[in-house]
Amino acid sequence: MAGYRKNSNDGPSAEDKALDLFAEMMIERIETISKDWTKPWITEGSLGWPKNLSGREYNGMNALMLLLHCENEGYKIPRFCTFDCVQRMNKPSEKQAKEGVELPRVSVNKGEKSFPVMLTTFTCIHKETKEKIKYDDFKKLSDEEKKMYNVYPKMQVFRVFNVAQTNLQEARPELWNKLANGDAVKLDESEKMSFEPMDVMIRDNRWICPIKPMHQDKAYFSISKNEIVVPEKSQFKDGESYYGTLWHEMTHSTGIEGQLDRIKPSGFGSDEYAREELVAELGSALVAQRYGMSKALKEESCAYLKSWLDHLKESPQFIKTTLLDVNRATSLVTQNVDKIVQELEQNSKVQQDNGQRNEVKQSVPEGKVFYSSVAYLQSTDDTSRLDALREKGDYEGLLRLAKEYYDGDGINEQYTFASPRQNKGDDLLIEDKDFAVVYNNCVGGTYEVMLKYSEQEIRDHITRYGVRLASSDIKEVAKDMAAEQFSAMTRQRTPVLEMPSGDILHIGYNRDADTLDVGTATNAGLAVSHSFPYDHDNSLDSNLQSVNEKLNEMEQYQKEEVEYSGGMHR
Repeated sequence: MAGYRKNSNDGPSAEDKALDLFAEMMIERIETISKDWTKPWITEGSLGWPKNLSGREYNGMNALMLLLHCENEGYKIPRFCTFDCVQRMNKPSEKQAKEGVELPRVSVNKGEKSFPVMLTTFTCIHKETKEKIKYDDFKKLSDEEKKMYNVYPKMQVFRVFNVAQTNLQEARPELWNKLANGDAVKLDESEKMSFEPMDVMIRDNRWICPIKPMHQDKAYFSISKNEIVVPEKSQFKDGESYYGTLWHEMTHSTGIEGQLDRIKPSGFGSDEYAREELVAELGSALVAQRYGMSKALKEESCAYLKSWLDHLKESPQFIKTTLLDVNRATSLVTQNVDKIVQELEQNSKVQQDNGQRNEVKQSVPEGKVFYSSVAYLQSTDDTSRLDALREKGDYEGLLRLAKEYYDGDGINEQYTFASPRQNKGDDLLIEDKDFAVVYNNCVGGTYEVMLKYSEQEIRDHITRYGVRLASSDIKEVAKDMAAEQFSAMTRQRTPVLEMPSGDILHIGYNRDADTLDVGTATNAGLAVSHSFPYDHDNSLDSNLQSVNEKLNEMEQYQKEEVEYSGGMHR
């Protein structure tokens, strides 16, 4: 790859090296396909979506390269971690340290080589003092304080290892088995033949343009009519071929003006046309992979194989711009498909729960919505397109474009709030069932894309992950949950502790102070002697056990000892 670029005197950057590697891998893949165009882009159709150890998904560009990397190296679990992440696994928890528990050390196997992933980070520098602060801290500043900082976006390269390159299986067998069993996408042949979310999307006309299955022999997206035409499902050899073709044309349809503005007027066979075919091919392959299917090259795209190879060999930068477009397009496709998947799952759950209405259920306020920040846009490249739509009054178009920036991650608990307006000058421009866009005219005009969650979803998140990094609004929900759990427990048993000294202590949960209060029962209520902060990262039983241990360590509750010396009591 040395001939692809003239390097500076300082040598190639980490980004250049990553792009060189990505280009090499794409060249190898395209050359393989050119020998047999029926071979899928990604052959391991059962391989799950690449994630880090905490479950955060990689975006389209990194996901594609990590999937190819897994296939090339034979990795069966698509989970990756940095060297620092591996080291952090060896740090004991506070409880483990207190109990002296020593876990087997996790390490990267000797001789293993890392793989690059590319992420955009932001550097925030004070205009006068030149002090740097973290981007998360910058977002917490007031509008006036933000004016004192310059913010510079930068593409950074991080090196990751697959879990198979570590001794995780031996050191943490339970975690290894959880990862091994949880990441594989398991669809039987009947599910591949009939993927209900896509069938619903077509039936209910829920894509950004009409999709028309017709009994004929061509599949295409018409720019002039803004519609997709495909043969009927029965005309394809299997369901994977049908849905793969749909996703190819759907990827094309994301590129028109008013959507992602990717497709420019160009003649058939031009370089721009060839590049758009590559975007559609890689986009459909990634979407297929996400839903447990494989995607082979569309026959009409074979004519562009040489053009793709020439561009890649001439400039690896070509793969970066292409994959960024693939990422935006696939995000739009999967957002719409996932929404229907969630609706179908919810409907299925409702049906399963039918007939169980007499069961006692936790009372949860209905209709309460929380807003989680998924993108904060302030660079001109991002805001100019949104500004144009806002100035035209096209808020529906603005919302569609803003959704592109959602990368599929879960709740951003640190920036999830009960109201979308968090700063002075915030203006809620538009929202739908799932998303909201907030505009702030300060500092040149910024946009914040927010994903909406129900209170039940917030509660489920708290149960799984605690509130260590959560916003104050999420912590308020956690307090409600603790109060409800404590109340439910007191209906079954009274929380009373008998100390070694013989003292009988009662416990109550103080929601206002978020503490477990301990004292003696009186006619007027609990006479509090001690208060302990409630730990929402642990269960109620664990909190009560912790309180009991702390009380037992207090001298005032120790059992009185009778000492004897020389036969005389003292």
